[in-house]
Amino acid sequence: MIFIPEIFMSLGFLVILIISVFLKKNSHIIVGYLSLILIFLTQFFVLKDIFLFEEIFNSFFVIDSFGSFLKSIILISAGLVIYFYLIVKNEISLQRPEFLLITLIAIIGMMLMVSSNDLLSLFVSLELQSLALYILVSFSKDDFNSSEAGVKYFVIGSLSTCIFLFGSSLIYGIIGSTNFSEISQFISDQYNLPTLLIIGLIFILVSLSLKISAAPFHMWTPDVYQGAPSIVTAFLSTAPKIAVFAVLIRLLVYPFGEIIIDWGKIIIILSIASMIIGSLGALKQDDLKRLMAYSTINHIGFILMALVPGSEDGITAICIYLIFYLTMNLGVFLFILNMRRDQINVTKIKDLSGLYKTEPVIAGCLAIIFFSMAGIPPLAGFIGKLLVLNIVIDNNLFFLAIIAVVTSVIAAFYYIRLIKSMFFDSPTDELDLLTNPQSKLLMTLLSFFNLTVILYPQFFLNLCASITLSLFALK
Repeated sequence: MIFIPEIFMSLGFLVILIISVFLKKNSHIIVGYLSLILIFLTQFFVLKDIFLFEEIFNSFFVIDSFGSFLKSIILISAGLVIYFYLIVKNEISLQRPEFLLITLIAIIGMMLMVSSNDLLSLFVSLELQSLALYILVSFSKDDFNSSEAGVKYFVIGSLSTCIFLFGSSLIYGIIGSTNFSEISQFISDQYNLPTLLIIGLIFILVSLSLKISAAPFHMWTPDVYQGAPSIVTAFLSTAPKIAVFAVLIRLLVYPFGEIIIDWGKIIIILSIASMIIGSLGALKQDDLKRLMAYSTINHIGFILMALVPGSEDGITAICIYLIFYLTMNLGVFLFILNMRRDQINVTKIKDLSGLYKTEPVIAGCLAIIFFSMAGIPPLAGFIGKLLVLNIVIDNNLFFLAIIAVVTSVIAAFYYIRLIKSMFFDSPTDELDLLTNPQSKLLMTLLSFFNLTVILYPQFFLNLCASITLSLFALK
């Protein structure tokens, strides 16, 4: 019998919600540890059925190894962010159990998104995740920037919802169904596809592009990343991106796999725009969180390249890149969460000046992570980019590979600028010493992972190749 992890997660959430009502002192800490236990138990149920395949709830959802694997990655990233929340000093407005409960709702939405096998179930799951994220972004009610970021994110998210629904209605109007299997069957039976079907798919792609911050639909990202509480930005830059990529892959490879010529051109445009805007936009940033926003846009462009061929190797490369991207991003945001001067959070790039003199270990760990983000060999980021470039070149998309290399060189400049600031600039005002041993240990482990991946890359290749088989078995 398959025990559906999302149902277990939802029941666990309700139990924690009831318990939180009776907690008085340190309620957010207790709820935080209960949430970690729930995530750990849910992870067990996800991995238990990782090699099973079954369509459930009248084919509205599907359980397969691809979905289970990415759900596992989402749970790991969410669990790490919640652990960050517990070990760092948060502002008073975030020290409430509601913050963690809303985070759990977002995680449930993401897990449902990954398993969606119908446009209707996908829409409901997407909205469950989005509504929770709107609240998290604006959770710091005493901070004007957080409120402003929440409003911007809500407006753009609402626009994305409308676009998604319009695209879905066009597809339903043509096919008479929103189920992925029936869409795939309809497209296979047609010699000439209706133009409205392609337009409907374009609308859905635009909506999902807004969710993953792909240019030119990235306009909300820098402001929201900067305005939201840092712990929320850490969450926003990892787990939701993985969930939406899972949706993009499942949607394009299975139901719309027959029209790769049409959607492949759109993905190429999104990829090129994201890499160019992401690399150039970061050059003049003076805030570390805004710089990370443009860095995310650049990485999104790189990942989208591997989706263009729609091949099994391309999806494998995406899964590997997402794992490496997760470790790099969380490493940087863990440091940002601990960036303080006189017990006040700071996020300016100039605040990194002379970090090596006071925190040599942390500076070394950050340097490794930044070099990895820049794609310097033999670090994890280099391996991820090399795999994607190999896929692109094997499919004769040489112009895409050239743009990727050029934008990577530009991006390397602003990562190396950060390293230069840490090691060679004189500090104006030194940051507070990082006295949090858990943060130091986690940063060391994340940087060590990025440093040692070169020793066992075949493990990730075999793992990710095996989980993508379930997607292509349907075709």
